[in-house]
Parts: sequence; C-alpha cells; structure tokens
Amino acid sequence: MFKVFRNPVPWLVFLAGMAAVAIMWYYFAIENKDEYAKVRQVARSHSDIKLGMQIHHSNGPISDEFYQMEDRDGSSSSEYRAVGRNGVTVRVDALPRETFDVAFLFDRTVVDGIWELSDRPIRGDATTRYTVDIYQLTNGKHGSHRFSFTDPNYWATTGGHQFHIHLDKNKPVPDLLRMSSTTLVEPRYQRLVTDFLTFGTPQFKEKVAEAQAKLREAKSS
Repeated sequence: MFKVFRNPVPWLVFLAGMAAVAIMWYYFAIENKDEYAKVRQVARSHSDIKLGMQIHHSNGPISDEFYQMEDRDGSSSSEYRAVGRNGVTVRVDALPRETFDVAFLFDRTVVDGIWELSDRPIRGDATTRYTVDIYQLTNGKHGSHRFSFTDPNYWATTGGHQFHIHLDKNKPVPDLLRMSSTTLVEPRYQRLVTDFLTFGTPQFKEKVAEAQAKLREAKSS
C-alpha cells in the first residue's frame, strides 16, 4: 500500500500568516491600550450642556420669554416658556426626537462667542433686554457664563465708540483732540439671538408662535 503525502507548504503558509496576525494584534493592543482606556472613560463620563436665553419686555402683552435647551449624555430636549403681562404662562416642550441636536446648537453658539461676550450697557431699543446663559459639564469639569444686553441690532450695526485717555504725569491735562477710540460694534450679539430664535423643528417653532399669539390675544381681549 502506498501512502499519499500532501504538500505541507500551503499549511505552513497558513500557520505563518495566522502567527503574523496574532503578533500584529498583540503589539497593536499594547500600543493602543492607553488610548482605548481614555475613549472608554469618555464614553462612561457624564456630560451636560445647558443653553438659555431670557427676553424681558418692558411693555407689550408678553412680559418674559424663556428659551431653554439641554443635552444630557447625548439626549437633547428644549423648552419655550412665556409669561403674559396678565400673569398667564404658556409652555412648549419638545421631546428629544422632536428637536435638532442641542450639541450642534452649542457648537454654533461657541463660534458666535457665547463664552466671550459680556454685559453691555443699555443702548438702542431699551424696551427689550436679553440675558444669555450657558453651562457645560464634561469629564468632571464644568463652567458657566451669563451676560445681558439690549438691542442686538444696535450692537451689530452701531455700537458706539469707546475713548481711551492717556494720562501723562508731565502733561496733567490730556489732549482731548488726540484721544484714541475703539469701535464697539459686535455682530455676535445678533447672531446669538438668531441662534436661539431659529433653533428647533418647524413643529416646535410653530407651537412657539401659537403660544405667543395666545398671549397677545389674551391681552387684547
């Protein structure tokens, strides 16, 4: 009887390939162990983003309006609340599936200066005052910021000027004709207001418009 010997070369090539894959995976796992741990830590960490804008009207049927958006661990929600001059309050809530991504709104407001802008004195149309606030919690670190201003269109187009007076001990009386000035035009106030007012699905914004109309009708009746 004759024995048939199969060619061992293909098996040797296969085993060598498997060994190479195992070795490559081992070294890859070692090199990326720390990076993988960081990714896992971020995935498990709690995150919270809150954005808010209050609009206070000194006259008219609506006294105050509140826009509140939150992203908690990737789940977004938003709310609109308005208080009429007669004390009536209306509220519109949007479920997470009904809203655009609040994280996207957060990124947009950051670009538009929500962390950098500050309080502004009363200028332009003083009948309406805006107060913007932001809160962020990420990887155990948190921060918040809040500021107020009137008439964002004024700051975006006019803004006024800020004058700088240099006092020299050798010249106690400054030369008022040579004072330097800095323009205070800042279009980002208008952009932030627009960010809040245009946020949400068409259904959410439609409900907000209905709530506003309800308060106006209640005032006129």
